[in-house]
Amino acid sequence: MKFYKIIYFSVIIFIIASCKGNPIDPPTQNNYQPLIPLDAGNYWMYQEYGLDSETGSVIDTNIWKFGFIILKLPPQPSTILDSLNYNISICAEDLSPLDDSKFTLYGGRKSVYQNKNGLYYSGIIRNDTLVKTYNDLIFPYPVQKGDSTQGHVFYYSTTGNYANITDEATTQYKCISIDSVYNTPSGDFKCIVYNMVIDDYKPLFRDEVNYFIEPSIGIVGMVHMIYHYKNNKYDYFIKYVLTNYKLKEEPRKWKIYFLFYSL
Repeated sequence: MKFYKIIYFSVIIFIIASCKGNPIDPPTQNNYQPLIPLDAGNYWMYQEYGLDSETGSVIDTNIWKFGFIILKLPPQPSTILDSLNYNISICAEDLSPLDDSKFTLYGGRKSVYQNKNGLYYSGIIRNDTLVKTYNDLIFPYPVQKGDSTQGHVFYYSTTGNYANITDEATTQYKCISIDSVYNTPSGDFKCIVYNMVIDDYKPLFRDEVNYFIEPSIGIVGMVHMIYHYKNNKYDYFIKYVLTNYKLKEEPRKWKIYFLFYSL
């Protein structure tokens, strides 16, 4: 009798384990570590600091504060992978998304998705309509230092989009570090650093931004710099530091324990 009881409970445990191990995953959760969690409602808030051009040290704290908030992109006929797309919007301190119809320097929200290869920039949304469709892997992940990709200019480098950058503009994204520590009021984060050229005025100078991203946390900081071709020198400009953030909590994984008693 004891033998049959053990077999019975073993079958039950096997069935439960099988169900747990083979769920029907929603499109955005495909058993990989996300670089930037894209659950709707996730947000990150930043403080802006002016930097000394020579040393990169903070010289002033600006009044500008802003954040990024993730919004679900309504299904649209022209989207790539409808069910995967989310959009990143700049938001105010009260988490209200910036209305792109009221700001001439703000060119629209960014449609993004990610899979096991990294984060893709999939298009531009203006007035809740997808007006440009891309399929650019801009932040490959996993990644090694020195890896680079080409894609459309994401240009969420500082306070928004740049009016002189066209939707068709492309640039290079390059991983320059995989283990940089970025200090913030929310903690110290071990980051992958992706460099992006915002705009290039060769042979004079180019604008660049470094995105500091901790996988599964998101963008914890950005540093905007200007590179001068003539003297092969960088001038620091502005940096953005994560002050607080909120991510959707992972569902609890309950463990089931069975206690066997002999008859």
